[in-house]
Amino acid sequence: MTETGPESIDPRRLSVEEFACLFEPANAGMDPAVFARLIKDASAEQLSAVLDDPQRRDPLLETIFRRMVDRFCPERAPSKDSAIHWRITGGPRGEDVYETWITGTQGGSAPSCSSSKEPSHEPRVTLTMAGEEFLTLVSGNGSPAAMLMTGKVSLDGDILFAASLSNIFDIPRP
Repeated sequence: MTETGPESIDPRRLSVEEFACLFEPANAGMDPAVFARLIKDASAEQLSAVLDDPQRRDPLLETIFRRMVDRFCPERAPSKDSAIHWRITGGPRGEDVYETWITGTQGGSAPSCSSSKEPSHEPRVTLTMAGEEFLTLVSGNGSPAAMLMTGKVSLDGDILFAASLSNIFDIPRP
């Protein structure tokens, strides 16, 4: 990218709408580290605006979950098959639910990961949070434990497995 690309932008100097426009579908190829830095430096209002518009929300969530699959670390997979349900609240339609399905290390095949907007497995853990918190979490800008303790994220299911999620994925760092 050039000097006018997202990596050189300071979100603190942008209006809410200017910031949200950085996440248009045309920018789906944004480097994960740049994404993480933009999220880190954004205000709560800017983060909320990113997912308020379904024209941005749907493609951005699809991109995040596709990249989650790409950033899966099979050598750190859990020992058993596991579904993670992500309930992202506050959208124009109420909430979006995605599933990340991880095949475990048991059996003869290598661990794998997939994501879907249509959950089809019983969840080992369900994480529920607002869109702004989701962006903070998946960009590596929030401590999952702190977010849980402060009520920004609610958890239903296997808390020990949930605690291991940041190790199962190569999360970008800002």
